[in-house]
Amino acid sequence: MISTLKGWPIQMRLNSNMNPSQLAKAFYYNAIENDTEDIVFDNLMDVRQIYYGNSNLSDFFNNRDVAQTDKEKILSEMTENFILDVQQFVQTIYDFRKMNKMLSIIHEYEILHDHENRTVIAKVTTAVPLQKVQEEKLKEVFSKRFNAKKILLDKIQDSSVIGGVIVEIENTVFDGSIRTNLEKLEKQIIK
Repeated sequence: MISTLKGWPIQMRLNSNMNPSQLAKAFYYNAIENDTEDIVFDNLMDVRQIYYGNSNLSDFFNNRDVAQTDKEKILSEMTENFILDVQQFVQTIYDFRKMNKMLSIIHEYEILHDHENRTVIAKVTTAVPLQKVQEEKLKEVFSKRFNAKKILLDKIQDSSVIGGVIVEIENTVFDGSIRTNLEKLEKQIIK
């Protein structure tokens, strides 16, 4: 569908029966055609932050008791600093009455963008905050291991870790925590 519609406005490539993954994919390939995938990505991350900061936003847009003009005013204010493609895309999602699916659509777009750019997200759990040098070393090691152009660290502090680090990347866990090492040592001693 996308290749036969090359050059058509994004609204013409979408339909209201598409699921979040399909909507994201159509929008992503539209952004590639326009060479705007990175700025679109940044705009969508801003949309996500707006949603996170306003937990009732989906309910607001889907509430039939709220005047259409009020919804359109908020929608316009929400997207006024975005590029035209993103404004039109968000407007189309609104027209499809799928604003409650916006976070899922953004998530699917992010997956496509990260896969295409070999960006890998590493969930890093430690007892204390990592120092910059440690963060850079983790990025260096895991970018080589996963052939990634970019490693993003999702840093989590958890006092139960005791010490060391636990890294989760692409369904693989690297557990270098002191707790796990002590548990392994205990099992060896018991044998």
